[in-house]
Amino acid sequence: MLAANPAFHTYTPESSASAVAELAADISAACEGAPALMERRVVAALARAAAGPDLFTPAQRMPSADCYARHVVYGDPAGRFTILSLVWMPGQFSPPHAHQTWCAFAVCDNTLTETEYAFDRATMRAMPLRTVERRAGYCSFGHAGLDQVHRLGNAGVLPAVSLHIYGVESGRVGTHVNRKVDAA
Repeated sequence: MLAANPAFHTYTPESSASAVAELAADISAACEGAPALMERRVVAALARAAAGPDLFTPAQRMPSADCYARHVVYGDPAGRFTILSLVWMPGQFSPPHAHQTWCAFAVCDNTLTETEYAFDRATMRAMPLRTVERRAGYCSFGHAGLDQVHRLGNAGVLPAVSLHIYGVESGRVGTHVNRKVDAA
């Protein structure tokens, strides 16, 4: 008799669509609910989604040789949020940036490195505070503004994948999410 191997999982397009639909429903409910609960509800939805093996299709896990790759996974029809996969090859990092909208991310595969900054309004520069490793399962939520400046990337030797949700419609992800800042 053969025993089932719980570590072996066969990807199907239907399982990915179902996982994305569940995450989108959870984020929609968080957007419609009490504003004071939104952050906690978004992080809980991220944690559930990032733990599953079926969230991203193979195409949404494709890297880019030049820069970390962004793949739109879902755009809310009401324009309230966009879900993306980001694929980071070793050595790929974002520039230091704040956000022009609320945002949340979860590390899905491997480890990312995050440098957190304090923004100095007198010099209009970000000062590094600390650099930490964010392992698979880590989730975070950030509000718009200069209070949460960071730099994210892959300092490891294996590709890494993260799940990001931004509070803008999908057509504005490239122009209305990151606010690059000068760092000391």
